[in-house]
Amino acid sequence: MAYTLEIQFFNTFVLKFQSYPALHVEESRIKGGYNEPFATLGPKAYLSDENYDENRRNNALIYSGIYNSKTEVNQTNVFSAGEKITRAVDPSNGSIQKLHAEDTNLNIFQEEKVSYALIDKDALFTAEGGQLTASGAKVIGQVVPYLGNYGISKNPESFAIKGIRKYFTDKSKGIVLRLSRDGITEISQYGMKNFFKDKLKNAIRAVGMYDDHSDEYVLSLHNSDGTYNTLSFDESVTGWASFYSFKPEFGFSVNKSFYTLNNSGNLWQHYINNDYNKFYDFTTNSSVTIVANSDPSVVKNFNTINYEGSPGWQMTESITDLGMYAKPVLLSSTTVGNSVIPVSFIKKENKYYAHLRNSTKDYSGDDLPTVKNQVTGIEVSGVKGFFTTVKMEDINSSTAIELFNVSHNVSKSS
Repeated sequence: MAYTLEIQFFNTFVLKFQSYPALHVEESRIKGGYNEPFATLGPKAYLSDENYDENRRNNALIYSGIYNSKTEVNQTNVFSAGEKITRAVDPSNGSIQKLHAEDTNLNIFQEEKVSYALIDKDALFTAEGGQLTASGAKVIGQVVPYLGNYGISKNPESFAIKGIRKYFTDKSKGIVLRLSRDGITEISQYGMKNFFKDKLKNAIRAVGMYDDHSDEYVLSLHNSDGTYNTLSFDESVTGWASFYSFKPEFGFSVNKSFYTLNNSGNLWQHYINNDYNKFYDFTTNSSVTIVANSDPSVVKNFNTINYEGSPGWQMTESITDLGMYAKPVLLSSTTVGNSVIPVSFIKKENKYYAHLRNSTKDYSGDDLPTVKNQVTGIEVSGVKGFFTTVKMEDINSSTAIELFNVSHNVSKSS
């Protein structure tokens, strides 16, 4: 089939492939400008790789060509095999899970190691072992490891940053870490060492975020059965300040405002109203669990429980190391079941007092459980043990409430 083709362009190459519709028009001058450099037809250098295949290097970095907005040079899609544009880290430390650029350094988080690479410079070492830096042609310079065999495991979602402080978890070791100018510090050892060793072992996700409003690192550990633990670390007290009842899938801060997303993808802004303990339109009571042990070497009878603080607290659980339970103590006489009426707190001189009544059940030899060691006709029986674990709960969960002190009146066991 014959046809006549009229070209309406100048300074162009016209490439014909198989048929008339398959044409390609390409400008012969750079940028198509008048009297710009001319690209002629001719041989093109190329490299043939007969065994070309995809190669995944989990422990290596690669960088592209430069981008210059002033000269309009964009080589971000150029990865030349003839140039040294890769930098590998020790594969024995696992794959690279997280990269974080900080000033002129690049922090590299592997599963079992944290390092930093110099950007646009190399490290030089003196005869005494001191480190100097010098400008170099390498985009990613020498990789320098931080002290300590710590990594981020496979939980890059635990990473959060505030200023010069970076927070993350190491699930394989059961610890929470902070990276700062003084190196890596185990912040999980501040009163929560055993907690994180147990909880991180079973966690399938460790969601980390920084709350700029309260200036806290918030960490939420998610388990496969749907349970979770959300808690925060406060630098001002160098410890874990509180547990929270919300379960975030992600969280971030913008202009001192803190936002989280739940499992439905709904965005929730914190601290915008006076409704306490309300997250994602669900309300949960506040609770505080303490361990009372004034004299560790003496078996005691815990006869009363006392607290100082706002009205509205109730004791929902009290159990000793000997397995003895105390009945719940409320601020009002609430009937539980048909016959058990727990003793109420009595306010006296802005302090609240209540007797503890033994409610330990004895199932041996009876069809129905009975109260073990309960003295009939006597109001106070108490609970016996070296120490007792007490849970105090707030029943007015939508308002602010304070708890300053919880104590017991005890007597030595006979």
